[in-house]
Amino acid sequence: MQRSHDAISIRLKDLVDLRAQAESFLLPDSGKKALVGTGNTFSPFKSRGLDFQEVRVYQPGDDIRQIDWHITAKYGKPFTKLYTEEKERAIFFVIDLRSPMFFATHGDFKSVISARLAAFMAFVAEQQKNKIGYLILTDDTLLSSGEVSHDTLAPLLDTLVKPSGKGKTASWAEVVRLLGQLLPAGSFTFLFSDFHDWQQTDTDLLAPLAEKNTFVFCSIYDTLEATLPDDTLPFSDGQNTLVVKNQDDKARHKFHEEWNAQQSKLEKMARKYGYGFVSIATDSDYLDLMTRFCFGRGVK
Repeated sequence: MQRSHDAISIRLKDLVDLRAQAESFLLPDSGKKALVGTGNTFSPFKSRGLDFQEVRVYQPGDDIRQIDWHITAKYGKPFTKLYTEEKERAIFFVIDLRSPMFFATHGDFKSVISARLAAFMAFVAEQQKNKIGYLILTDDTLLSSGEVSHDTLAPLLDTLVKPSGKGKTASWAEVVRLLGQLLPAGSFTFLFSDFHDWQQTDTDLLAPLAEKNTFVFCSIYDTLEATLPDDTLPFSDGQNTLVVKNQDDKARHKFHEEWNAQQSKLEKMARKYGYGFVSIATDSDYLDLMTRFCFGRGVK
């Protein structure tokens, strides 16, 4: 995949450039029951961005695909379903920018993917005039938009580029509790993270919110986190270098099994509570993957 953006640093220009690609997309309708997608994806989206309004007697020119056959059979004449454009919704973003996200052996850093996907979906939400809110996790603090608003996009982009703050990093439990205070009923919430420290207790806290809101878990990972190669691996922090010989088959198998167990736990949670779930590798065409997951088609 050819990249025209910085794969390591989150730059404002790279985020703003996503606006043009987002202009052709509309957030579709959502349902509480997740639809099984291809591969490691479970999408909560339906194809039509409309709300059901009423049923009336069929009239010439009505879409025959919208005929309500149950009512038609009951009354002996055709009835059709009418829809209206979907009402304004709040679109919320939880973006993990803690230290483990600043990593990749191939493709973009997980932090860059998290920020770019959030910015892209925020541009989609903006063109539909939806309100936007966000929470950004860093090693130092938890940054919040404070409320969902029509004027949140610019602060979101600025904070993604310079997520400064003081304090201590928040736990997922604190994130979920704050979501409970900030989310209006009927919200979409996208969570971008590697979820390395997500616990069952976090799932239990989130479950009540899922009764009135839609959640999409975007699990971002690097291939090295999933499978250790049978090779000598050099690691560096820019100053010091450590070389690790990795020829232990049992250790590599255990490493992969632990990662796979974490992913399986997230997938099972998605199935159980109707959350959306998509697994995103750092070397994937993740923007295309995300648009196919949400909209049924890729970017141009």
